[in-house]
This record gives sequence, C-alpha cells and structure tokens, in this order.
Amino acid sequence: MRAFLHPAPLGLCDLLCRRFSPLWFSLLLFVAAGCGTFAEIGSSPAQRQARDDANYAKALAHYADGLLWESERGHAADAQRAFEAANRFDPDSRRPVDALVMRLLQEGRAREALDRLEAYCRDHPGDVAARCDLARIAEAHDDAGRAARYYGEAFRLQPDDLTLAFSRVRALFADKRDADAVQAMRQLNREHPCVDTRNLPTYWAIQFVRHEHAAERALPCLDLACEVVTGVTQRVELRFFSGEAALAAGRTNEAVRAFQQTLALQPLHIRAVISLAGVLYRRDGAAAIAEQTRRIRNAPSDVPGLLTLAALHLAAQDRTNAAPVLARALDAMRTQQTIPTVEVYLLHGSTLDELGRTDDAAQVFQEALRQHPHADVIMNYLAYMWAVANVRLDEAAKLAQQAVKQHPRSGAYIDTLGWVRYRQQRFEESLDLLLRARARMPDDPTVLEHVGDVLAQLKRTPEAAAYWSRSYAIDPTQAAVGEKLRGVGVNPASIPRIEPQAEQDSDEDLDAE
Repeated sequence: MRAFLHPAPLGLCDLLCRRFSPLWFSLLLFVAAGCGTFAEIGSSPAQRQARDDANYAKALAHYADGLLWESERGHAADAQRAFEAANRFDPDSRRPVDALVMRLLQEGRAREALDRLEAYCRDHPGDVAARCDLARIAEAHDDAGRAARYYGEAFRLQPDDLTLAFSRVRALFADKRDADAVQAMRQLNREHPCVDTRNLPTYWAIQFVRHEHAAERALPCLDLACEVVTGVTQRVELRFFSGEAALAAGRTNEAVRAFQQTLALQPLHIRAVISLAGVLYRRDGAAAIAEQTRRIRNAPSDVPGLLTLAALHLAAQDRTNAAPVLARALDAMRTQQTIPTVEVYLLHGSTLDELGRTDDAAQVFQEALRQHPHADVIMNYLAYMWAVANVRLDEAAKLAQQAVKQHPRSGAYIDTLGWVRYRQQRFEESLDLLLRARARMPDDPTVLEHVGDVLAQLKRTPEAAAYWSRSYAIDPTQAAVGEKLRGVGVNPASIPRIEPQAEQDSDEDLDAE
C-alpha cells in the first residue's frame, strides 16, 4: 500500500505555476516521475504499474487540491469533492478518507463520516488504527453500539492490547448491553488474568453506585468481582459493597445475605454489623431486638452477637441500652485475649460521647490508641471531643496535628485542628485552618458555623453572619446557629433553603506549612 509522499498542499499544474516558484514546480515533476508517471509501458505488469502510478498521481493532485480549497472560505463543497475524488483514485490510502471524514464531522454530518470510515474498514480488514479511530469517533458521537463493535474488532486483531478490551466494555455499558459487558469482563479474566482485569468489575460497580446512582446495574459487576478476587480482605469488602448496593437497589433479602456473608468472613466487621442490624430493625422492629437478646442469653460471650445486639439498639436510637452491651463485647474480647478493632473502639466511644459520658469515652479512646497508636480516626475524634468540651486542649492539639499529618487532605481533620486552635484563642491560625477545611468541604454546615464563630471573635461580624446564614440555609435544624443569627440581627426564618455543593477534590497541598 502506498503512502502519500508529503502532506503539503500540492495543486494541479496550472495552479502550481501560479502559486509556487519554478523550483518547487520542478521538484513536483521529479516526484511525479519517481512515482512512475513517466514510466515506459512495456509488458502487462508494467502497464498495471503505470496505471497504479497514474491513479496515485491523480489522487495526490486531488488531495492537494482539496487542501487548497479547504484553506479558502466558502469552498467546503469543493474540498469535499476533491477528497472524494482522491479516495476513488487511491482507495487504499487513509489520508483522503481522514480528510473527508474530518470535513463531514466539521459540518455536523457525523453519521455520514462514520459510514465513510466504516466502508474503509470493511475494505481493509487488517487495519487496527482505522478501527480504533472509527470506535473513538463513534463513541464521541453517542454511537456506543458501533464503538463497541469496532473496539472489539481492533482487540481481536491486537489481543494483547487490554486498553482496547476495556474500551469495548465501556462502550457496551454505554449501549446498555450490561450482560454483554459482564461477559466480556469474565472472558478477560479467563484469558488475561491480572490485577487490571480483576479490578475492572469493581471499577464499574463503583461507577454505577456512586456516580450514576444505578445500584441495580452494579450488582452483576460485584458478583463477578467476588468470583475473580484473590485476596481475603478484598473479598470481605466486596461482599459488604454488594450488600450496600443491594440495599440501594431495594433488594433487602439480597442485602441481608451479603452482610451475613461479610460477617462469616470477618465477624468483627462493624459496618456490616451496623448495616445488617439496620435492615433487620426496619424489617422486624422490636422483635429483632428480642430475638437477638434471647440468643445472647444462651451465648453471653459471643462477641459478634453482642455487637449485633448493640447495633440493633442503636438502630432503635437507644444508646442507653447499646452502651452496656458494647462494654460487654469489649470485656469478652479482652477475656478471649482478642484485641478489639479500631471500629469497635470507635463505636463504643462515640456512643458514650453521645450520651454525654465524655470521661468514659476518653478512656475508651485512650485504650484504643494504646492498642492502635496510628489510628487517625480515633485521634481526630478524641481531639474534637476535647475541643468541644474545652478541656485538655494541648493534648487535643497534638492528637489533631498527628491526624492531619497522616491525612493532610482530610477536611474533617483540618476542621478539628482549627477548632482546637479556636478554643486556644489562636484565632488567626484557627481561621486559616478552618478556611482550608472549607475548601475541602465547601458546604459542610459545621465547618461553615466554625468559620462564622472565629470571624465573630475577630470582630468581623458581617462576614460571620454570612457564614452562619449559609450553614443555616443548608441545615435549618441547627438551633444554636439560629440563635447566633438572631444575636446579630438576622431573622433565620428569612433565609431560603439551599442544596449543598459537592465536596471539592483539590490537589492543593494542605500540609505545606
């Protein structure tokens, strides 16, 4: 297959005589001679060669003419005719086809452009690049079915290029052919087992649940992900994710099974315990608590059972009964010489804190840090609890700084450190930290309230009122914020309700100090 010698716009001979110097015209004649334009005609093969060379020269001329027309306004139709003529004389060359496709796309004639490139692909069954171009253009113009077909053809020609396979899966999902997409991922895992192919079903499940709010579509992906996963920890989290997705899709029984499977693999998976208890309480109410209480009576040292009972009490908003059950679970774990997980400590400590038992909660969190010295979530919770209570502020500051050091992009952790500085009356430093927290969590009501509080301390009352107003507009149940607004002459009832903005994902280094 021949390729064009030069992409520069070369026109017909008379046009070239007017536009180009004699030197360039001589070079054109030399190129044409090299292409066989002036080859002597002898035997039959020579005649065929001469015809090929003549057609190539004509194609070159039409292509160059098309480029010239394209450079002049008002001649789009002339350019298109020239490119079509070039394609007729040299159907094996991509350049006239590409130029024609580009012209059609620029005119908004995407369907015709795709048809033209598809015809080229039919005549050139081994051209991978053409199929990739066709698939990408089809995808960009919402023709997912055609994109999936040609990504698939390109992948069959280049079976080691997983990018093409992944693109085909994407196009199949876009075309709402979910079963075909899942089957394609299953085949990839059979024929090309690797980390990327194993992670692909999980990626699509996350897309459907968290970005497209289509949990139903995520479930087959998660079933496949659980089939191909190799690590135990990943399998546990995938089963839990399946439960969450099933719950979001309204499939309660499937959610219960998934949470139970999670706990069978990891009995102290607190999120699964809480989710399962929530489902059971919504379904069975007080009967679920009574049934679990009966089970615990027969197995008083059953830690998963105790945790489930505590979670059922919490689902019923009964922290008073949940707290002693959690204490029993921790005692049972100590007796069994099992170190409680960070999540178990956090659940117990936060329950005590919400009951106003700050000292008891602090003891639980301090034990947690002795067992898990790098548990940033515990550091942050304890630091914030002390800041709210306005006690042990130096210790709170150290804990908050450690948490931020471990996760410098966490808006919640930065807010905690900012609030500790506020309690220490280091208002300028507090404001800087709280504004950085707000950059991460632009419409979190607590962060907005905190910014307003520190601005009020700095005597910047109008700005404080603006932050309090936005906080109240997002969450009008905040009685304390309403009182602050009334204190500066703003009627909370006059503030219209607003929807919060999404959390920002900035690349700014929030720990650069």
